[in-house]
Amino acid sequence: MRTAHAAFSMSLSGATDVVLLVLPAEGYGSDDAVDVRLDGEPVPHRIVPAAHGARQLVLTAGEGRLDVDVRTRIEGRHMGADDGDPARYLDDSRYVEASALRGFVSERFGRATGFEQVDAMRRWIQRGFAYSPALSGPDDTAVQTLEKGGGMCRDYAHVMIALARAAGIPARYVGVYAPALVPPDFHAVAEVHLDGAWWVVDATGLAPRGSLIRIATGADALETAWATTSRHPVTLLELSVEAHDDALPDGAVDEPAARIRIG
Repeated sequence: MRTAHAAFSMSLSGATDVVLLVLPAEGYGSDDAVDVRLDGEPVPHRIVPAAHGARQLVLTAGEGRLDVDVRTRIEGRHMGADDGDPARYLDDSRYVEASALRGFVSERFGRATGFEQVDAMRRWIQRGFAYSPALSGPDDTAVQTLEKGGGMCRDYAHVMIALARAAGIPARYVGVYAPALVPPDFHAVAEVHLDGAWWVVDATGLAPRGSLIRIATGADALETAWATTSRHPVTLLELSVEAHDDALPDGAVDEPAARIRIG
């Protein structure tokens, strides 16, 4: 049994359309409980299918304090989000300038191929980057993160994806719940397509990959943002995220080079 809980509050300055990617992807068949309130009163909401099996929580609320509480339970495993042509994930995207890094990747990682090459990239990022919120900007691209030498999980994933794409390996971004992540939060990882399947790569090394719960999948963070709002300014007041896996022993880690799929 895996469980996840996300609770957050936003201050809305006027009528606001809100799209949230906070539910496990549809293939899990999760048992979800969703509570949405504006100044304490219930707000109508709906769950809408999105790309790669994601499920969007969609609502409109007026001025005031919006409180959202999402609790979910998952039994068993599910290997999902294998749809579509992997070649789509070779191109540049908003936060991933793979074409700018082809020369760098060929020089530094060109002696290896396949999983060996991906693992060399992962080790290079993990050893050379500093995990620091102070180094992360909301609009940083992979190249900017490389120049800074660090950032947060979002930035690590973008760099990993950029290096893989520059080597001709399809790679994409996944927003997840991560049991045993410290401190608890939404988490981001990369997936690479090799030998006909998608394999998860986490250059941060902060959470056991075998327990990850897929939320949303896309080219980069632009397609997988956990909250998107429109029409009026919004201020995030509070955010709390936690996830647990009953089968995960205390202090569990995985072998970073092991081939693991999100399920």
